[in-house]
Amino acid sequence: MPARRTYPVTGILACVLGISLFNPGFTTQVWGQGDNPFRKEPVKRKSVRKPPPASRPAAPTTPATSATKPVNVPVPPASRPMVNTLGMEMLPLRFNGQVLYFSRYEVTQQQWYAVMGNNPSYHRGDTMPVNRVSLEDVLQFIETLNQLERNSSFRYRLPTVEEWEFAARGSGSLNLDAAAWYQPNSGGRPRPVGGKQSNGFGLHDMLGNVWEWCAGGFVRGGAYDCPAEQCGAGVGHKESPQGRDSSIGFRLVATPVAESRRQ
Repeated sequence: MPARRTYPVTGILACVLGISLFNPGFTTQVWGQGDNPFRKEPVKRKSVRKPPPASRPAAPTTPATSATKPVNVPVPPASRPMVNTLGMEMLPLRFNGQVLYFSRYEVTQQQWYAVMGNNPSYHRGDTMPVNRVSLEDVLQFIETLNQLERNSSFRYRLPTVEEWEFAARGSGSLNLDAAAWYQPNSGGRPRPVGGKQSNGFGLHDMLGNVWEWCAGGFVRGGAYDCPAEQCGAGVGHKESPQGRDSSIGFRLVATPVAESRRQ
């Protein structure tokens, strides 16, 4: 058997290079930059994807979840309060994705008289909260007010218990003496609205002064003759729809007409 011949490495390289030069159809192996000591290849840069033209609609984004976007928060400051023909200032709050306008103060005796033409209150004073009104009386007031403001884009109603409690909690807790007229500081009678510090939503007298009617016959918040433990956002009880008491009044919620029709 003939002896096996060996070829030097340089000879093999020369052979391959010669074939590549004189035979275009032959393709040699392409080495990477780190493998081929005779040739340095340019480093390939990653292509950058250009943004779509301005005319192309942007891809839809994933809606924020309740974990990243709270539902029950005040509406942005750009949303302005609404003032009705009675001078009630209604502040916008967002509750469960809906904008509700809460009256900044409890309904006063002057406002009640402007709508109903009478004043049933036991403790009298134009700027004091109307009191000694039953749930039936309040619903009649709301019906009459909505009729008077039928050309408005809002409709009035009582808040639900859940809406009221959300509004009463505001954006934090307040010192009760600073925020409420109650047994230790009221002098045994309700006081003019707005005399105490507002809560984080800008609402006054949510605690103390007079109990406030909510939908369904519930009252919330405590009153001028209540001890501290009865003046809280989650404190209340149910009253008879015909019941009248000098420690019970109310405040209103206004909703846009389109929202009101869906309720």
